[in-house]
Amino acid sequence: MGNEAILISGIEHKIRKLIALNVKLKEENAKLHQHIDDLENNNQTLTVEIKNRKNELLNITLANTFEVEFGVEDSKKKIDNLITEIDKCIEVLSD
Repeated sequence: MGNEAILISGIEHKIRKLIALNVKLKEENAKLHQHIDDLENNNQTLTVEIKNRKNELLNITLANTFEVEFGVEDSKKKIDNLITEIDKCIEVLSD
C-alpha cells in the first residue's frame, strides 16, 4: 500500500508539472500569435507605404522627364492634356 501511495504521489506531481507547462506554453503561444499579428499589420502598412512611394517616384520621374523634354509650361499643358484624355477614357469605359 505504501508503494502505491508513492506511485500515485509521483504521478500527481508529474501531472501538476505537465499542467503548469501546458499553461506556460499556451501563454507563450498566445504571445507569439499576437506578435505575428503585429508583424503582419506592420508588413501591410509598409507595403502600402512602399506602393505610395513608388507612385510618388513615378510621378516625379514623369514630371522631370516632361520638364526636361518640353520645359515647365509645355509640360504642364501636356500633363493637363493627358489628364483630360484619361478622364475621357474613364467616361467612355464607365458607360
